[in-house]
Amino acid sequence: MKSFFFLILPLNKKLYLTATILFVCSLKTLCTAQPVFNKAQFQEMSATQRYRFVHDYPFWKVFDVNQLSTLLSQMVEVANVKRDYRTQIALDYYLALIGGKPNFRFPKGKKAGILASLQDMQKIAVQQDYEVETLIASCCLTSSLYLGQKLSNEQYYVDMQRSLEELQTLGFEKCRDYNIASILFDFSKSLWNLGDFDKAYQYLRIAEQYIEPTIEGGFYYTQVLSYLQTYWKNKKEYNKSMVYAQKILLFHQNFHSNIPEHKLWSEFWLNFASIDIASLLIDQGKIKEGEVYANKGFQLIKSRVSLDPIVSKQAEFDALMILIPVKLKLNKVDEVPSLLKIANNIKSELEPIGKLDYFKPLRLYKYSSEYYEKVGGYAESLHYTHLAQTLQDSLNQHNDVQKISQMQLRYEVEKYANHVKAIESEKQLQKYLRNAIILILLLVLGLVYVNHQRLRHKHHEKESELEASQNELAWQTQHFRNMSELIENLRQENEKLNASDNQHEHFEKLISSTILTDEGWTNFKRMFEKVHPGYMQSVKEKYPDLTNAELRLLMLEKLDLSTQEMANMIGVNKNTIHQTRLRLRKKTLDRS
Repeated sequence: MKSFFFLILPLNKKLYLTATILFVCSLKTLCTAQPVFNKAQFQEMSATQRYRFVHDYPFWKVFDVNQLSTLLSQMVEVANVKRDYRTQIALDYYLALIGGKPNFRFPKGKKAGILASLQDMQKIAVQQDYEVETLIASCCLTSSLYLGQKLSNEQYYVDMQRSLEELQTLGFEKCRDYNIASILFDFSKSLWNLGDFDKAYQYLRIAEQYIEPTIEGGFYYTQVLSYLQTYWKNKKEYNKSMVYAQKILLFHQNFHSNIPEHKLWSEFWLNFASIDIASLLIDQGKIKEGEVYANKGFQLIKSRVSLDPIVSKQAEFDALMILIPVKLKLNKVDEVPSLLKIANNIKSELEPIGKLDYFKPLRLYKYSSEYYEKVGGYAESLHYTHLAQTLQDSLNQHNDVQKISQMQLRYEVEKYANHVKAIESEKQLQKYLRNAIILILLLVLGLVYVNHQRLRHKHHEKESELEASQNELAWQTQHFRNMSELIENLRQENEKLNASDNQHEHFEKLISSTILTDEGWTNFKRMFEKVHPGYMQSVKEKYPDLTNAELRLLMLEKLDLSTQEMANMIGVNKNTIHQTRLRLRKKTLDRS
C-alpha cells in the first residue's frame, strides 16, 4: 500500500512531517465496503503470507479511528505471539504512518508516537540483521527528526545520502513495500531546495522507476514528474519537459473520485498541467498551440469552485500570467484589458492579506507596460516599466541572497560530510590497526613460545657452560695460589742456603713458569668474562684511561687474591703491586 497525499499549498515543517511520514487518513473512504480482517485467519497464515497481507492491506480505506486502532492492535498481537519479526517491522512502519491520526490508540505495549514506532522498527531490524528494513527505518527516522527540527541540515543530508547509497547497493527494488519513491522524492526535494539540482535529478530519475499512476500512489507520481518537468524546463530542454507535463495531464484527466478533497487536488493539477504545457509551447515559439492550452487552463479554473477560494484565486492569477502574454504575442490586444483587470483585482484582493507572493506582480507589470505601449499609452507604459524595474531589482537582490545562502548551506553540508568521512576513515583505520595488532600479538605469542622453548634449552646449556667456567676459573685461581705459596717457600729456603748461581738460574726459571704469559692472560680473561660478564667493559667505560696493568690488577682483586699472590701471577714484586694500586685508587677518586 502506498501513501496518498493531496496537498496543494507549500507546507511548514510541522505539517510536512505529517504529510510525508503519515497517511492522510482523515479522508473519507473511496468505497462503501470496508476491508475485511479476520484475526483467526491472520494467525493461521505463514510468516510470508502475514507480511504480504499487512503490506497489501488498504489501511487508508478504514475511516473509523477506533476500528483502525483495534485492527492494528490485533495484527500486532498475532505478530508478537508468532514472533514474526518481518511482520512486526511492517506493522511498526504503518503505526508510524497512521499513528499521527487524532484519537488513534497505539497497541498495548507499544509506545505512542512516530519516533517510538520507527525506533522499534529499527531495533528489530538490527537485531534480526535485516539490511533493507534497517536502512528504511534509518531513512524514516532521519526524515522524521529533520522535519521535527531535531536534526541539522548538514546531518540530515549526510545521513540520508549515506543510507540511500547503501540501499542502492542492496537494490531499490527490494524496498517497494516501504514506498521507496516517497523516500527518494523527499530527499530530492531537499537537494532541490539546497540548489543542488543535478543531484536532485539523479534521485528523481530513480524515484520515477517506482512511482505508480494509481489513487494510492498519485501524489508522488505527480510530484516526481512535476519536478522532472521543471528540471528540463530550467535547462531549456522543452521537448523533454513537455513529455512530463503531458504525463501529468493524462493522469489527472483519467483520475476519478467522488471525494471532494480528491477532486480538488486532481483539478488543481489538471489546470496546472494545462498552463505548464501552454508555457512550454510559448517558450518554443508555438504561440497558437500555447493559446489553446492557456485558454483551457484558465476556463477550467474559472468553471470550478474550489474548496479553498484563496487557492482558486492564486491559480487563476498564475493562469492569467500565461494567457496574457499569449494574447499580446498574437496581437489580440482587445482581449487583454479584461484579463489585466481580473489580474489586478486578484492582486488587490490577495496582497493585503499576504496571500500573493511578493514578486508575482512582476510579470503583471511587464505585461501591462507592453500592452500600453501597443495601444499608445506611453505614460502608463513608463509607469509600469518603472514598477517592474524596481521589483526586478528587488528580485535580483533576493535571488543573490538566496544563492549565497544555498552556497553557504552546501558548503556547510560538504564540510560536515568531509568531517564525517574523516571520522569514519579514522575509525576504519583504527579497526585495521586493532586487527593488525591482534594478529601481530598472536604471531608474537607464537614466536615467544617457540623462543621460550629454545631459550630454555640454551639457558640450560649456558648454565652448564657457566658452571664449567666457574669451576675452571676457581681451579686456575687455586692453582696459582698453590704455586705462589710453593714458590714463596722455595724462595725463602734459597735465601737460607745461598744457592749457587746455577741453582739460582734454575730457581728463577721455576718462578717465571708461574707467571701468566700473554696466551695465559688471554685464556684467563676469557674465563673471567664468562664468570663475570660485562664487568671489564663497564670498568673501561667508567675509567677509560686505565692501563692494561691496572685492569689486570682489578681482575685479580675481583678474585680476592692477596698482594703476594697477585705479584707472583703477574711476575712483579709486592711494591709494584702497591704502586699500581695507589695509581689506580688515585685515578678512580679523581674520576669520581
